[in-house]
Amino acid sequence: MATTTNNAPALATMRAALEQHIGGQLAADGLVRSWREAAPGLVLPPMFGQAMEELLRRLEMAAVFAQDSCSFSSTAVTDQLKRWLDKAATA
Repeated sequence: MATTTNNAPALATMRAALEQHIGGQLAADGLVRSWREAAPGLVLPPMFGQAMEELLRRLEMAAVFAQDSCSFSSTAVTDQLKRWLDKAATA
């Protein structure tokens, strides 16, 4: 079973990318690319990968469409990505 130590490097990379995105230093496409590049380094149940991909797709759509025409905001998605990271760190 995975431990926090096994996943720590990939999760740290993902968390840093998320913080850069929230701080305006990394565009949504850069965040998505960073997360997808780091994900193979994780040892997590399949549901984590599925949830991550769904959140990343939402973030991509929020970035493409104006907030008015999107059913969710990029802020809501980044909040969910934070929760995903917290849960992945304890899986």
